[in-house]
This record gives sequence, structure tokens and C-alpha cells, in this order.
Amino acid sequence: MEKGYALVTGASQGLGRAIALQLAELGYGIIAVARTRSKLNEMAAECGALNGGRVRIVESDLTAPDASSKLAAEVIASGEQLSILVNNAGEAIWGRFAEKPLADHLRMMTLNMTVPVELTHLLIPQLTFSKSAYILNVGSMAGYNAMATLGTYSGSKSFILRWSRSLRMELDGTGIKVCCVCPGSVITGFTERAGMQALDELAKKFGHPPEPVAKAALSAMFAGKAEVVPGLMNRITVFAMGLMPEALVERIASGIYLKKLK
Repeated sequence: MEKGYALVTGASQGLGRAIALQLAELGYGIIAVARTRSKLNEMAAECGALNGGRVRIVESDLTAPDASSKLAAEVIASGEQLSILVNNAGEAIWGRFAEKPLADHLRMMTLNMTVPVELTHLLIPQLTFSKSAYILNVGSMAGYNAMATLGTYSGSKSFILRWSRSLRMELDGTGIKVCCVCPGSVITGFTERAGMQALDELAKKFGHPPEPVAKAALSAMFAGKAEVVPGLMNRITVFAMGLMPEALVERIASGIYLKKLK
């Protein structure tokens, strides 16, 4: 029996691309959403070679007004069975809060929080038509504690984690499983896009390629887990943070980023 479609936001590069390719390899159709058509076309060709050409691409800036509603309407109008929603698109801003333009903070909050909430709300009715459906939200290890210079970003990822776990309980018994993946550093060009080049060395030393992170995320999602932190050392770090006083964790984490900012 042919599997349904997976909608993946931020699908043209990094973790989103890796997730889309792995889902295509498993036989799912792919609805790939991103801002850059040329990268989408490249990714679509790779996915199509894996799943028999069952690929749709949507070029969209999800921070634009009504972008989520337009995307959801397009998915519904396609008539394709939606089985998986992957809320992956996101961005970060690095620096002292007051020194960054308010518009940048608001745009990031829209992409990291508002868009996943909108798409999920609009597409849950479609997911209920699937015998087995999944929502995979991409959080971050940064969501486990407060962090100077990344306050808005870490706050947005903390929201994603708590919202995911809450939604998971609400949807229990509906056939829709919700999972949140909370990666550490993923080697995707993230530091450059966030203006964090000063942290490139740390990211390369402790980061992981997107492919194993995607594999861990999908394994946890299909297993029905609430959340997953890919990578043994990352899991040990999160566990250790849970044993330490919150103020100490905040000082240690913030100190690293404040030092690199100077």
C-alpha cells in the first residue's frame, strides 16, 4: 500500500533536507517547502529518485502574512493524503538582545513559533484521515535552559518543546503521534546564517552532520517517543544539566557565548 505524504518545512538544506530524503527513502511522498527554488529543485530530484517521483515543491517565505494558511490550503487542495508534518524551518539571532533590531526578533519568533502552531492547527484535520500520522517538531538543546546572547532563540525552542509535549497529550488516542527532536549543534551552516561565525570552531568540534540527527529524530518519531536528544554526549549533557542548579547552568552556558561575543 502506498504511503502518504510528508510535509517538511525548511526542506532545501541541512536537517530538513536530510529528513526529507530519509522519508522519501522510506517510501513517503514529499511536500518540500523552502524559500529558494533552485535548492528545492535539486532536493526534489534526489527525493524523486528514491520514492518514484512523488514530490511536490512549494517556494514560500513562511514569515510572510498568510503564508501558513496559503500553504495549508495548497496541501488540502492537492488531495494527497498527509501522514507526516515536520515543522523544521527556523532561524537564530546571536547577540545582545537590545543591540539586535526588534524586527529581527519578531521575524524569528514568527518562524520558530507562530508558523509551527499555525500549520499544525490547520493540518491536524488532514492528519486525522491517515491511519498512522506523525508531527515532528524541531526544537534545540538551547531550549533546556536560559542563555544570554541567544535569549529569544532559546525561548522559542523552549516553547516548541513544551508545546509539543502538551499537544502530544491532547492528541493521545487520535492516531497522531507528536515528537520533538532537540539537537545540539548540527553542521549545516547554521552558525553563518545566525551570525555566529565566532563559534564555528566549537560547532565543528562538537557538532553532528544532519544525517544521523535526522535518523535519530525519525526513529524516535516512529517509535512514539515524546522527545529525543540525538548524540550520546548531548544526552549526557542534558541529563547533567538537570542535576545542577539552574542558575549555575545558566552562568556556564551564557559565559561561553558572552566570551565569544567580545
